[in-house]
Amino acid sequence: MTEIDNEIPFSGIDPRGRLKFNVLLEMFQEMADIDASKYNLSVRQTLEDNITWVLRKYRLDIKKYPTKESGFIKIKTYAEPYRNLFSLRTFQFWDSKGNFLGSAFTWWVLIDLLKNRPLRLDKSDYMSAFKEQISEELPKDVKIPDLKTPQIEENWKVRWQDLDVNDHVNHAVYFSWALDTVPKEVPENMVPMHVEGEFLRPIPRTRVLCLTEEVGSENGVSFLHSLRHIEDGSEYAKFSSFWQSSN
Repeated sequence: MTEIDNEIPFSGIDPRGRLKFNVLLEMFQEMADIDASKYNLSVRQTLEDNITWVLRKYRLDIKKYPTKESGFIKIKTYAEPYRNLFSLRTFQFWDSKGNFLGSAFTWWVLIDLLKNRPLRLDKSDYMSAFKEQISEELPKDVKIPDLKTPQIEENWKVRWQDLDVNDHVNHAVYFSWALDTVPKEVPENMVPMHVEGEFLRPIPRTRVLCLTEEVGSENGVSFLHSLRHIEDGSEYAKFSSFWQSSN
């Protein structure tokens, strides 16, 4: 388990004084790397044995959205098994005054790059450090419905700086594409409070189509998002986002 106070960079604040969503995800990534490195389980370390981590699912529940007034962001993270195939990494975060801001849950699989298949975590020598369940209750699995009638389309180009050490688009970029496709008045007045993602296959250097559909919701507005190959329409990932007023 690792706990660190993370400074909010000046460049990480949006025009309304709120922490940029992708910057929060990047903080989580850095925390995960620090914690996993203690056990030789960071991506950089596992790649030496032709093994890597691949993100499959993501859930973020925000109770109080971070702003420039939050001071630093204290983040605690740990990993544990989830149904033997997934490694569940949990994040909990607070502001500098000790106010609880929210939780994030990420589901990962360990991939053998030579055999191109996942490793069962309960049978892997790599996972000896993360085989003990820590949480009293594990979160529910992420299941995102398919879009039915998308109202918004946006094309995105994969840039070199979007790629990670696995030579695939970093997952924070997926979220940026999806959340940036909502109507412009939404991020002007609202913040994403509950966001989920399912990652179906990696995105190489190409162009990506993002489809977005607004769905009914109480006390806010909700969207479904789908990232697809721009030519054949095959799906790379799908997301849901729930937004509430930032006032």
